[in-house]
Amino acid sequence: MPTEQKNAVIEEYTQKFKDAKCVYVAEYEGIDVATVTEVRRKFRDQNIEYKVLKNRLAKIALSKAGIEGLNEHLTGANTFIIGYDDPVAPAKLLEDFNKKDEILKLKTVLFEGKVLPSEEAKNISKLPSREALLGKLVGMLQSPMTKFASTISAPMQNLVGALNALKDKK
Repeated sequence: MPTEQKNAVIEEYTQKFKDAKCVYVAEYEGIDVATVTEVRRKFRDQNIEYKVLKNRLAKIALSKAGIEGLNEHLTGANTFIIGYDDPVAPAKLLEDFNKKDEILKLKTVLFEGKVLPSEEAKNISKLPSREALLGKLVGMLQSPMTKFASTISAPMQNLVGALNALKDKK
């Protein structure tokens, strides 16, 4: 690859690594084309990039992005799974792919700026999605207001109930 093309790739991935909420580094060997196509499609559907990069170019891009701690894991053929929206989604997809047989052997994870061992990806995959967490937050915020409203309206309901019972008696 000519130097101009390499520099373009380095600049592109420097920016992508800066913008990423998570970067998963997995071993890329022994995967057939049909499986790779399926994996890429599923990742693409969730705004996750799946890219095989040369280790040398990846190391340069990572250092330009100010990311430390991944270089020691960049040996052999690697694929980079870059998540831009939900940092949990790639872990869930990786877990799904690896249920049948270990397609992508995870090496390390850069999660919200911190380098984590591959074992942590399993814990990350068990976290609820961003939408589920936001739904829980909304429910928790609504709960006190709902209880307050029902507490305030309870005496009125008791009064109406007592008046109805009195009316039925007469």
